[in-house]
Amino acid sequence: MSWNAFDLRTQEVTEKGESLVFLSAAQAARLQEMKFCRVSPTSDISVWRVTDVTRVGVVAIDNLRLVVHPKTPLRSLIFMASHSGEQAEVRDRSFAFDADQGLPAALASALIDAAGQATSRGLLKGYIATEETGVVIRGRWDIARQLRSRPGIPIPVELTYDDYTEDVSENRLLKAALRSLVRLEQLPPSVLDSLSSLLTLFIDVSDIGAGSPVKMPPESRLNAHYQPALRLARWILEAMSWAHAEGTRGGSTFLLNVAKVYETFIGEVLRATLHPAGFDVDLQVSDWRLDEAGEVKMRPDIVISQHGRVVTVADTKYKVWGGDAGSPPNADVYQGLAYAVAARVPEVHLLYVSGDVRPRRYEISTTGTTVVAHAVDLSGTPHELVAKVSEAGLALVDRGSAP
Repeated sequence: MSWNAFDLRTQEVTEKGESLVFLSAAQAARLQEMKFCRVSPTSDISVWRVTDVTRVGVVAIDNLRLVVHPKTPLRSLIFMASHSGEQAEVRDRSFAFDADQGLPAALASALIDAAGQATSRGLLKGYIATEETGVVIRGRWDIARQLRSRPGIPIPVELTYDDYTEDVSENRLLKAALRSLVRLEQLPPSVLDSLSSLLTLFIDVSDIGAGSPVKMPPESRLNAHYQPALRLARWILEAMSWAHAEGTRGGSTFLLNVAKVYETFIGEVLRATLHPAGFDVDLQVSDWRLDEAGEVKMRPDIVISQHGRVVTVADTKYKVWGGDAGSPPNADVYQGLAYAVAARVPEVHLLYVSGDVRPRRYEISTTGTTVVAHAVDLSGTPHELVAKVSEAGLALVDRGSAP
């Protein structure tokens, strides 16, 4: 069923800055409860101010549809979501969606192209451990299971064998994302037709249970050609499962966590750039503590090490900074300083989103620490975007790795 069938009113919200939208008090309360933005009243009881937006896409509340536009160029956003270190090149036609297309339709179009490329020679196959009860021996006789099920009875036999099948986790993930998009109400008919056609390839692939956590299969040489499609599928499922968990109507809401997409993209590009130079890049390190008792937990986005020694720490900030924006927020600098103290490194980095602005250094004399703020320009072609992040990555270790 299309959005027109519901005669929904459509209003637009921007991720950057503030937006004024017409809401009832009940709609404003429901929007606030979804926890992806701040909703505050104005002097007009029917107009509400929406700020601090943390997700982009589409959300439906009663008979209202809010379209949340990203501050990042749509082309760059789709590329970051699909990027994998296994991508040898970027094909322009992977991003050949219409300029006025919304985020859900653009992601769906990108997944259709990526999945089509991944499966052009057939679905990926792999060996899956299978348990079976039978009268003909094949594979391995599972004696322990036999004794538990029917002690002393030789037939039927409990068997375990490896089945070479298309029913592998990679195909299950793609099928789940395609099926989720088919149920999304606001996609154009042409996109829905392409999704339905592609789904027929996965008829023999098992479904992932509703509400199951999204688990990315380990990367390998065998599934390298699936990686762009798998990454898009991951973000699509996360966008729809999050909305469902927040109690929205099924098929009506698609909200993407762009900050997480940005963080993952930056981390993967830095890993691909710095590993050949002898550096290890760890993402979302969860075992750091600031105090001696270990009660103050820390989770830096990016930790760069060399020969087991931490060289520097970086934190991604999906915030616009640079140009005339002044210094970074104090809280961000304090966080960087805490990472420097915990890691015992002289320099840490904050990676913001903005235009081409030279890094700014903030020296804290009392600790001998320097917090460096960078502005990563997300405009330009995919090739240019990767080149900018790679260049920034080399700058991160230029000082810290010096003997």
